Amino acid sequence: MLDETIDDTTPPIVLGKHEWVLDVYKDDFYGPLTRHRGRRVGDVRWRKDEEWPTYDSNNGATGGLPKRLAWHFHRHRAAIEQALGISAQTELF
Repeated sequence: MLDETIDDTTPPIVLGKHEWVLDVYKDDFYGPLTRHRGRRVGDVRWRKDEEWPTYDSNNGATGGLPKRLAWHFHRHRAAIEQALGISAQTELF
């Protein structure tokens, strides 16, 4: 399903009838990136966030994904930033 190398994945969060994780992966062109993957609770296969019915890459607030994913990101922000190679000092300048 995925050609990229996943460097880090958050623990799953259950939102309604679905589980979600956030991956940090490396793209050959863009470098380190993040993306969400989801699946129905009990399913085996994780699906890309783009397969979510309300996905909208032009929606800057939520991307058409569940709003609670922002909370999940902030809960694991330090580990995500470390996997991305971002330090706390970067935000100061």
